[in-house]
Amino acid sequence: MTKSTIARRSLLAASGAAFAAAAAGCGGAGTGNTSSEGTTNEIGDDPEKVEGSISYAFWDVNQQDMLEEMIKAFNEKYPNVKVSLQMTPWKEYFGKLRTQVSSKALPDVFWMTGPNFRSYAENGQLASLKGLQDADLFDPKNYPEALADMYSVDGEPFAAPKDFDTVAIWYNKKLFDQAGVAYPDETWTLDTYKEKAVELGEKLPDDVWGCAEVFSRTASYYHSIAITGGYVISDDKKKSGYDDPKTIEGVKFWRDLIEIGASPDLDYLAENSAYAMFESGKCAMQWSGNWRVPAMLKASTKDDVTVATLPGGNIPKTVVHGIGNCISAFTKNMPAAQALVAFLAGEEAAKISAESGAANPALNGTQDGYVNAHPELNLQVFIDQAENNGVAFPVSKNCPDWQELEGEYLTKVFTGELTAEEGCTELAKAMNEVLAKESE
Repeated sequence: MTKSTIARRSLLAASGAAFAAAAAGCGGAGTGNTSSEGTTNEIGDDPEKVEGSISYAFWDVNQQDMLEEMIKAFNEKYPNVKVSLQMTPWKEYFGKLRTQVSSKALPDVFWMTGPNFRSYAENGQLASLKGLQDADLFDPKNYPEALADMYSVDGEPFAAPKDFDTVAIWYNKKLFDQAGVAYPDETWTLDTYKEKAVELGEKLPDDVWGCAEVFSRTASYYHSIAITGGYVISDDKKKSGYDDPKTIEGVKFWRDLIEIGASPDLDYLAENSAYAMFESGKCAMQWSGNWRVPAMLKASTKDDVTVATLPGGNIPKTVVHGIGNCISAFTKNMPAAQALVAFLAGEEAAKISAESGAANPALNGTQDGYVNAHPELNLQVFIDQAENNGVAFPVSKNCPDWQELEGEYLTKVFTGELTAEEGCTELAKAMNEVLAKESE
């Protein structure tokens, strides 16, 4: 079956499960108060007096070696603390946390995302980091403002930024050369991307696509919405931006890629991972983030790939997000948990992260090592985009509810069941009902 046949076939039966997995949302929302347990710094002045066992939960197996190195460095300072790493794949991670929080059995320290943060913080499930801040062991001002704000409630920090992500064009130089197409540059627009994706697909072998995309908020449509000048949610968190013509344009871009035969459809991608396609040289380019670095370094195409700035002409914007390290409000070893989070937020851990190439450290002034670790990948693009064109990741108190709606309505857009205008307009209406309840 040819690329054009696959791309243009009926998509109404396309798997919504593939989209849901790619656009995985946040944990359950709720009401309640943030926890001030642990506001006081309990570490003390003697690291050797901090002792016991704690757990540290995360979801990315590609970062496990780096985390083990960090724990080894941590133990040089805190020799009497045993840290147990708990890796749970992304698809199961927040489901597991929801089960654990119901019995107050959360890991002592664990990774958090911006969209999930408030539902945990405002339910009193996270310990405040104000004690560490007051003791000068952690300062939110030392991190990108968007991340520090995202992980704070009323100015009080409840998670320490670990790293930050932006998105760029990953592309395969060998395939571009084979097709005789010039590499992406700063002059590319969204229209250029579509045109070049089609050209690449036509000039490359039939089983190689111009692009293969991950249809998710983190990798795709939040960024195109920013580029077209749209918005997901208003600054006051009271209104959806999905009915804005500019937002609709940003969403339509992804449906267009399928309709013109540049990218496989969701049904095809349910059986053929877009990431795996790029890693194996089955597509020439795709939008993705710097979180892909560890996987790409292990890929068969590692010597052929690099990154370029997102298309956008004069406004190649990218949404900025990052992981936060937080402490369970229910931990039975607050001193050890605080010690670990303070260490992970510091310069030594940031240096380990940077030099490993596994994650771009959030601590200001520590990104050079990350860029220099793999100069062939042109990772400076991710740093520059965050500094010059970064847009805050859209969140609100009950974002799990409206992110679920995003998955429902945008799946219908990307499968062709609804036009972009129809799907986005219906999504905006449903989303506004959720946002109205937040103000009650």
